[in-house]
Amino acid sequence: MINHVIGIFLIVIGAPLVGILGNVIADNVHDGIGRTVSIGGVLAVLGAAAWFIIRSF
Repeated sequence: MINHVIGIFLIVIGAPLVGILGNVIADNVHDGIGRTVSIGGVLAVLGAAAWFIIRSF
Protein backbone atom coordinates (compact mmCIF):
# COMPACT_ATOMS: atom_id res chain seq x y z
CA MET A 1 0.00 0.00 0.00
CA ILE A 2 2.75 2.45 0.91
CA ASN A 3 4.42 1.84 -2.46
CA HIS A 4 1.29 3.07 -4.25
CA VAL A 5 1.39 6.26 -2.20
CA ILE A 6 5.07 6.84 -2.94
CA GLY A 7 4.52 6.23 -6.65
CA ILE A 8 1.56 8.57 -6.86
CA PHE A 9 3.43 11.21 -4.84
CA LEU A 10 6.33 11.01 -7.29
CA ILE A 11 3.98 11.41 -10.25
CA VAL A 12 1.95 14.26 -8.77
CA ILE A 13 4.67 16.22 -6.93
CA GLY A 14 8.11 14.91 -7.93
CA ALA A 15 7.92 14.98 -11.72
CA PRO A 16 6.56 18.54 -11.99
CA LEU A 17 9.17 19.82 -9.52
CA VAL A 18 11.97 18.28 -11.56
CA GLY A 19 10.49 19.79 -14.72
CA ILE A 20 10.31 23.22 -13.12
CA LEU A 21 13.89 22.87 -11.88
CA GLY A 22 15.02 22.03 -15.41
CA ASN A 23 13.25 25.09 -16.79
CA VAL A 24 14.86 27.32 -14.17
CA ILE A 25 18.28 25.93 -15.06
CA ALA A 26 17.55 26.43 -18.76
CA ASP A 27 16.59 30.06 -18.18
CA ASN A 28 19.40 30.99 -15.80
CA VAL A 29 22.38 28.73 -16.48
CA HIS A 30 22.47 26.88 -19.79
CA ASP A 31 19.72 25.84 -22.17
CA GLY A 32 21.11 22.37 -22.98
CA ILE A 33 21.75 21.43 -19.37
CA GLY A 34 18.29 22.62 -18.35
CA ARG A 35 16.56 20.60 -21.05
CA THR A 36 18.60 17.53 -20.11
CA VAL A 37 17.67 17.88 -16.45
CA SER A 38 14.05 18.55 -17.33
CA ILE A 39 13.49 15.69 -19.75
CA GLY A 40 15.85 13.15 -18.21
CA GLY A 41 14.82 13.96 -14.68
CA VAL A 42 11.12 13.69 -15.39
CA LEU A 43 11.64 10.36 -17.16
CA ALA A 44 13.72 9.07 -14.23
CA VAL A 45 11.11 10.15 -11.69
CA LEU A 46 8.29 8.60 -13.72
CA GLY A 47 10.32 5.38 -14.08
CA ALA A 48 10.87 5.25 -10.32
CA ALA A 49 7.16 5.92 -9.74
CA ALA A 50 6.21 3.12 -12.11
CA TRP A 51 8.63 0.81 -10.31
CA PHE A 52 7.06 1.62 -6.94
CA ILE A 53 3.54 1.11 -8.24
CA ILE A 54 4.31 -2.15 -10.07
CA ARG A 55 6.31 -3.48 -7.12
CA SER A 56 3.29 -3.14 -4.83
CA PHE A 57 1.24 -5.73 -6.75
